[in-house]
Amino acid sequence: MAGTVSRCFQRCSHLSQNSLLNAQFLPVSNQWLLHKTARTGFRVHPVQQLTSPSSYSTESAPQPEETQIDKAALSEKIKEKKMSTAMRLYMQRKREHDIFIAREEAEFEMGKQHLANMMGMDKETMSQEDIDKSIEYLFPSGLLPEARPIMKPPAEIFHRQKDAEFNEEGRPFEPFFYTIKPNLAMALYKLRDSMESVTIFGDRLKKQGKRPDSEQVLDEGKLADTNWVTKKELENMFVETLTDQEYAEFITVLQRLLELPYSYRVRDEIFHYRVQDVALGTSQSQNFLEPQYDEEGRAYVEYEGRRKTGWAKVRVTKPGTGEFRVRNLEEPNLILDIGYFYTLKERLQIIYPLQFTKMLGLVDIDAEVKGSGPSAQAGAIRYATSMCLRSYVDKDMVTDMKINGLLTQDIRVKERKRYGRVKARKAYTWKRR
Repeated sequence: MAGTVSRCFQRCSHLSQNSLLNAQFLPVSNQWLLHKTARTGFRVHPVQQLTSPSSYSTESAPQPEETQIDKAALSEKIKEKKMSTAMRLYMQRKREHDIFIAREEAEFEMGKQHLANMMGMDKETMSQEDIDKSIEYLFPSGLLPEARPIMKPPAEIFHRQKDAEFNEEGRPFEPFFYTIKPNLAMALYKLRDSMESVTIFGDRLKKQGKRPDSEQVLDEGKLADTNWVTKKELENMFVETLTDQEYAEFITVLQRLLELPYSYRVRDEIFHYRVQDVALGTSQSQNFLEPQYDEEGRAYVEYEGRRKTGWAKVRVTKPGTGEFRVRNLEEPNLILDIGYFYTLKERLQIIYPLQFTKMLGLVDIDAEVKGSGPSAQAGAIRYATSMCLRSYVDKDMVTDMKINGLLTQDIRVKERKRYGRVKARKAYTWKRR
């Protein structure tokens, strides 16, 4: 036994002081064995060789990529387990919807490329209008609109999916989540808040003796080419199903906000729910006259009309009392009323646009005329008056005016006399003898 102990002590004699000082870099089990060896003189078994400090580092060793992927998948599973059932179902439907939309968009781009190659166009500069015209050209013209194929981006065909309304723990984002239709409730709340702020602002200026800015007031002239969104468009905007009563109440709130004197302060919010009216046509929207304002704050519109060789410039002012003043530029000092036209035919021709639009007695008319006779001058005044009244009426009335021919200028002129004839068409009476 004594020989064994002495041999072990001799084998352990090669341990230096540095090795003992660097023992802090060794594993815990090796440190304990080394401490025991230093105290008792015993040497560690040859299998448990002491490791140099350089082989240990405070930095973690690099892990394989498979291990990192497994950890990421494991963390996602743990995260999904913490989710509520509703959130988990929503995430699954959202993932499937995104995959479906991505596939449809890829097919749309491929079809757009093939269509551009057939029509000899560039795909990058090809607009949706070019696509519609190309389809109309390639397919028979006798197809009904329901049978004609369409090619539009998937976002315009498929309904937009509603975003998540609650977080992973099931807590709703919107304060109106429990109203069943949170987007509609939130919009009504914002409109009510805007209505209150505009009313307070108007009362403060009214006490100071100030009036609304006539250049910014949202009158009928500024709203003539737009209309409120339809029920279907509002449903797509909110991603919620609305009843007729809810839609009517929402439009009523918008109308009340619009009727406030200082509603132009929330102009962007109001026009967010108004769309361009395409029924008026491009030409009419380009000729639309925006009312101007005089020193008294009254709105007026001016327009020039022609009939044969007659010319008239009409100015319609609203509000008014129904006054009618006409001045002939050949006698500028004389200002007459409707008695300037001495026949009943011309008078009825001038009054007809006012009667049709129910504006008789509500506006004042000032007209300047020259050239031709009273019949042509009355026709020119009628057309110019109709174009001015269009700025004070709604869309339906403009459509009715167009159907009745009030917005169509009479471009007929007297045809010149032909040689060898009595007039343009009339020939001399033929006599045999």
